[in-house]
Amino acid sequence: MHTGYVRGSVRPRVSTVGPPPQAAARPLPLQLLDHACRRLLTRGASFTDSVVDQIRTEVPYYADPVLSPPDLRQSTDTGIRFALEAALDPGRIVDIERYTRELGIRRAEEGRPLDEVIHAFRVAGSEVWSGIVGVVERDGLGEQRHLVHVAELVWKMNDRDAVLVADAYRQVAKGVASRHDERVRLILAAVLENRNDPAFIQDAASILDLPPDGRFAVAELRATPPFGRTPDAVPEIRGMRVLRHVGAQRDVLVAHLGDRPLDALASAVDAGPGMRIGISPVVHGLKNLPRARDMAGLALRTCRADGEVARLDARLPDGLLVSRPDLSAELALRVLRPLYELEPADRETLIDTLGVWIEKGGSAVQAARHMLCHRNTVLNRLRRFEQITGLELSRPRDLVRLTLAFDTLQLLGPAAVLGCGDAWDGDPES
Repeated sequence: MHTGYVRGSVRPRVSTVGPPPQAAARPLPLQLLDHACRRLLTRGASFTDSVVDQIRTEVPYYADPVLSPPDLRQSTDTGIRFALEAALDPGRIVDIERYTRELGIRRAEEGRPLDEVIHAFRVAGSEVWSGIVGVVERDGLGEQRHLVHVAELVWKMNDRDAVLVADAYRQVAKGVASRHDERVRLILAAVLENRNDPAFIQDAASILDLPPDGRFAVAELRATPPFGRTPDAVPEIRGMRVLRHVGAQRDVLVAHLGDRPLDALASAVDAGPGMRIGISPVVHGLKNLPRARDMAGLALRTCRADGEVARLDARLPDGLLVSRPDLSAELALRVLRPLYELEPADRETLIDTLGVWIEKGGSAVQAARHMLCHRNTVLNRLRRFEQITGLELSRPRDLVRLTLAFDTLQLLGPAAVLGCGDAWDGDPES
């Protein structure tokens, strides 16, 4: 009736030959049950073989020689004996309860699917009951109809034992899953650090169930207090496996892309209110995850507002700026410092005009339409900027310096730019 493993065996305390002295005093249905159980116990190995064959017929998992527990026959034989002896002697209930709990524990530790374990358990129980009915019929012990009165009792016992198996299994499985999750968390954290030892990477790939030479990308998620909160669930993306590492400051998603494009990851993550997300370019191999995490962090730092999903491969200039904020601020200071010698209103007008002109691709017409002014107004402001700074916007190098300075201003803010140089001793708000 049971298909688990028992540590050691218990010597039967009941005789399998002849009825016990008190049998004649028992009701007829129970006498038939006693006789049938004793006959089945004498059949031993042949009856066990028939039950095992039926389990393998009805439960494909147990028919597979790779998946099936190697102790299937031994555990089935022990389970049948315990069940029949418990039917003969109610005092053996303690043994069968211990056995069913051990079954659940062992199968959980082996990682067998609970549904398959319970299915096999019930097939075995059904075969034992069929064997009891068959013995009564073939051996002429009495009429089968009398067994109807004990059938409910037998199946209630079987259901009770199935519940014990499932409960023990779930308790162990919960602990096993918790330990596995903790192990995965620690291994993933180590891989994201600079652990490039080849042997470690191979072991980590096995534990994480990831190919050591696959295509990967990393996303960093940061919540902006007080209302921002990173999502608890990992995004489900077709053809892609995503693992999550919860850090002290931000969460990290490691995506095994398979053959999917990076766009699939970028479109699946959602930066809601109070959230910013940075995504690395594609890297090859688990050993390159630390580099991917660094690049995802750079991408995250290029976000200028909540709700942004920043891909570093689309923001490489910004990535360069935030990777060396001291140099970027120095560049911005040298380009924009003359503007901070102007009156605040005059300075803001020039900065706004330059920003719009850059965003509109250097078109004075488009900038004028956006600012609701005349094209010549935009051109006059641009010429004034050239006069103040000594830059010429028609020269590519000067234009690159101006663009980088404006991007730095947006990324780092005026305070970071103006506070970087000892040469600047003016009041930016005067």
